[in-house]
Amino acid sequence: MTDPLASGTPLVIAAHGTRDESGVAECRALAERIAGKLPGIPVELGFVELAEPGIPEAVRAAVAQAPQVPEGADGDDEPAAVVVPLMFNTGGHVRDDIPEAIDEGRGDARVMYSAPLLPDVRMRSALNRRLAETLAGGEGREEWRSRDTAVVLVGRGALVPDANASHYTLTRMFWEENDLDRVEPAFIQVTRPSVPEALSALAAQGADQIVVQGNFLFPGLLHVWMTEQVEAWQDSHPGVEIRIAPVIGDCDEVADVVVDRYREPLDEVGLGEGAPVYMTGLRLQGRKVLVVGAGHVAERRVVRLLEAGAEVHVVAPNSGIQLTRMSRKGLVHLERRAFKVDDLDGAWFVQALTNDPEVNAVVAEEADKRGIFCVRGDKGRKGSAFTPATQRAGGMTVSVVGDRTPRRSAKLRDEVLRALQG
Repeated sequence: MTDPLASGTPLVIAAHGTRDESGVAECRALAERIAGKLPGIPVELGFVELAEPGIPEAVRAAVAQAPQVPEGADGDDEPAAVVVPLMFNTGGHVRDDIPEAIDEGRGDARVMYSAPLLPDVRMRSALNRRLAETLAGGEGREEWRSRDTAVVLVGRGALVPDANASHYTLTRMFWEENDLDRVEPAFIQVTRPSVPEALSALAAQGADQIVVQGNFLFPGLLHVWMTEQVEAWQDSHPGVEIRIAPVIGDCDEVADVVVDRYREPLDEVGLGEGAPVYMTGLRLQGRKVLVVGAGHVAERRVVRLLEAGAEVHVVAPNSGIQLTRMSRKGLVHLERRAFKVDDLDGAWFVQALTNDPEVNAVVAEEADKRGIFCVRGDKGRKGSAFTPATQRAGGMTVSVVGDRTPRRSAKLRDEVLRALQG
């Protein structure tokens, strides 16, 4: 099996950012810890907002350090970088802001996007450890027993319902793993219940010993706001004793999860010796081909599909200049919106090329149910087809499918072309 890390593909850590200098410092310390676990791998840190550098700059820096891929090695080629969101759930930053920042910074390079940190059990382990430290007391305070203690577990809050639902799931797991009296979920912004509402709910049930724990990675405004709300609530509830747990912070649990998130998409690149596929050619003249996504990879693939005579339908919330022009000229059918299952109706072939692995997975799964071959641009092995390194010359088309090492495939393709031309 080819080592997917042997090429030294750079890692970009996409963090939220904060105006709190200690929070930024702790985030940088975590990035250094992660780099120490990936010797020889370039590691760049970028922020969505409030700190520098931004994610586009971090992606550009990573791409500049990436191993060079031979011209024409299209398809499931080796990525120029892997971006790991340093976020818990699939909220707005993970679904929208970070992918947009990646597109802004990557140019024509292929950049793979990995999954957020939860639901990895190690993230709960880090959270549980902070709770244990808080229950232990210290500094002259008595130790609290977990079964006599209630907890408010505070999440950031998001406009995306899935992210908020994930916090409820985490709350239940946290409750049972720590043998607590009771745990109430709360959010610091965007949605409810609020921290004061959760505290009041516990007090109404008789809780007089409460830990308020934020599911936050680093110090920052979220932890400050949470602390202020707790102090204001306690002023009017003197009979309830409250302790505030520290943030998760720079630790091995988080670093190990990030390393694994980096490895996961790269593991999809290496398939070992050869490629277990049946080589064939698709006659697509006049047949519907669906392309989900409208980034740089999609633009290149659409050109090839049009050359094959396909009737190309593109579905994506946004599109670049090239695809927009193709649509205006009537060369492709472009719909600017999210993918819907019935987009597959009548399709002979599908390419899932978005920056969202969840969307690509849904497209591939639904295509498979309908017996439609599908290429996944992010995880080749998860699709039912993939695009080889291809070149045309002298009336011949040469395509090479090998061991998922693009340099070898491109080199062999070029050697075959030279032999044909000689």
